[in-house]
Amino acid sequence: MRITSGIFGSRILETPKTGDIRPTQDMVRQALFSMLGEGIAGARFLDLFAGSGAVGLEALSRGAAYAAFVEADPRHVAVIERNIAALRVAEAVPGGAAAFRIYRRDAYKWIESCNGESFDIVFADPPYALGAERGYPGVLEALASRGIVKPGGMFIAETAASQPVCGHPLWETVKDRTYGKTRLALYRRK
Repeated sequence: MRITSGIFGSRILETPKTGDIRPTQDMVRQALFSMLGEGIAGARFLDLFAGSGAVGLEALSRGAAYAAFVEADPRHVAVIERNIAALRVAEAVPGGAAAFRIYRRDAYKWIESCNGESFDIVFADPPYALGAERGYPGVLEALASRGIVKPGGMFIAETAASQPVCGHPLWETVKDRTYGKTRLALYRRK
C-alpha cells in the first residue's frame, strides 16, 4: 500500500500483518480524496478505525493541518507509529509533531467520550460486519451532538457495497459511490 498523492506521494506504507484489517485500497482512497477536493487543505481530519493510518496519512500528505488516528488494537497502533516515523511526518508537515495524535481506543467509545476535539472531516472504516451490525445512525448523532464534526463538516463512511446508506436529520447525504465491493457515503453536517 502506498500514499497516492501529496508530499508523501508514492511512499510505501506498512500494513498490519494481523489479518484483522482490510486496508482502504489505493483506488478507493483516491476516490475519497477526489470527493473531498480542495476541502482537505488546512482541514482537521479524524481517521476512525485507523488500521495502518493510511487514510489519515494521506490527508496529511494532501495538506490537512491535523490528523487524529483512533485505533484499538495495540499492534495496529504500533504500525501507525512506524508509518509516521518512516514518513518523518513530524519534520515534513507544518505544525510538526503537533499535527497528529494517536488515540489507542475503541472508536465507538472514543466518540462517546470525546471532549473538546472537533474536526472538519471524519472518516470511518470499521470492519464491514461491525459497521453493518452497529450501523451509522448513532455515530452520526454523536458526531453532530457532541460537536466532533463542525457545522458544514463532512463524515465519510466506508462500508460494504451491499450496506445501505442511512439518513439522519442532522446530516445531508452528499455523495454515495460504489467501487467494486466497497461503498463510500459522504455526509455533510447541516
